[in-house]
Amino acid sequence: MERRWLVTRRFALVLVVVAFGSTAWLHAQAQGTDVRTLLDRAQAAVKASDHKALVPALEQALEKARADAPLTINPFVLVTQPAKYYGDYAPRGSNVVPRGEALQFYLEPKNLVVTRAADGTYTPAFDVDLQILMTGGKVIGTQEKFGTFRVASRSPVQDIYMNLKVTLTGAPAGEYEVRFVVKDANSKKTATVSHPITMK
Repeated sequence: MERRWLVTRRFALVLVVVAFGSTAWLHAQAQGTDVRTLLDRAQAAVKASDHKALVPALEQALEKARADAPLTINPFVLVTQPAKYYGDYAPRGSNVVPRGEALQFYLEPKNLVVTRAADGTYTPAFDVDLQILMTGGKVIGTQEKFGTFRVASRSPVQDIYMNLKVTLTGAPAGEYEVRFVVKDANSKKTATVSHPITMK
């Protein structure tokens, strides 16, 4: 008889708005300009000692670079408890957990594409798929769109963290791998992260 178990879930998303001070106009300018041109503007501001112009020029270049860069998840950590704010995570000292105990993960997705709506709001949007694997890579459980996130903000958002909680009810003792696939809904970017787990 095949043994089955239930994957239950709970997840939270908290946004930290980046204090760029950039406006919608700056965002639109960055989207339509290459990074080299934006860095040239920043270099011109450096030469002129114009720090007021330097800050938005660098912000625009960084925004464009993030949009062009691959999606990454860093850090991705098994933690002792959910984070209360961005960067508030305490790595768990061991990946050995008692059977039935909840697994709490902390993730920071980087380089999401943030779109701007007609009403001026910016919306990072992404989905998270869950996979549970056994030693050797055999997938024994999946859940597409384990998490679906759409959050509108009046300011461009980049610093995002997630608390993801996974509980394997009835799973036998053994070696497992918890895998998350993050998919940017505003582009074709994806990133996959996984963590080994030993249940005793």
